[in-house]
Amino acid sequence: MLPHKSKTGPRLLLANDWIVLQAAHDGASKNLGRSPKNHPYADRLAKQVFRLFDLGHRDIAIIAAIAAQTERARARKSYTINKMLTLVPSANEREWAYRLSGCGQSLNGYH
Repeated sequence: MLPHKSKTGPRLLLANDWIVLQAAHDGASKNLGRSPKNHPYADRLAKQVFRLFDLGHRDIAIIAAIAAQTERARARKSYTINKMLTLVPSANEREWAYRLSGCGQSLNGYH
């Protein structure tokens, strides 16, 4: 898990706080079915756990559930945006003409 950095400066966290943060991060990772240390977005999940902790949440299960839910929503949004913005060759047009899949708009004139 990442060391804690807040916008107002460093903050002293007690040992019990670190136990809550680590357990919530591990729980959220388990809920998502991924490694809490080796997954590419483990740091992003840790930041979400810190945000929830900074908002005053102290229940490990609640922090883990909200962080996992937020991470799933981010993944869905990212997948949807990437799917919408996939360039595919346009049919019945010259080879260099493309359109954005899902929206039917042509990219003619955009270079």
